[in-house]
Amino acid sequence: MALARKKKPIQEWREKILAHHNRKQVAKPKRKRNTDPDYMTKPKVRAAVIERDGGNWCAISGVPGPNLQLHRIVYGSQGGKYEVDNCILLSKAMHDIVHSDKKKWMPILQDHVRCMKLGMPEKSPIQRITHQ
Repeated sequence: MALARKKKPIQEWREKILAHHNRKQVAKPKRKRNTDPDYMTKPKVRAAVIERDGGNWCAISGVPGPNLQLHRIVYGSQGGKYEVDNCILLSKAMHDIVHSDKKKWMPILQDHVRCMKLGMPEKSPIQRITHQ
């Protein structure tokens, strides 16, 4: 009959070295798709913005076209979402200008959206900027 051997305690520094090997890999949970029929996808937001602004053109320069970009007035990093009241269509050139000076353009674009929503495009600050 053999005597049972006592296990030697693992030294603390060795335990820390190998600690990352003992973690179990947990798969990230899959994002659930929104099945709500009223959920606004980017194409739906784009269509609603076109309807609100009265056409498919850049809100600042008036450039028509299929190559317009959907710009979020309040950026995603600040909690802004792709919603009709937070989006505007801009040409590539105007989009670059707006992104170059966010503090200047954000209140102007917010006022423009507010005026277009109320049906008063003549009071929009963009009209005053572009037509002076």
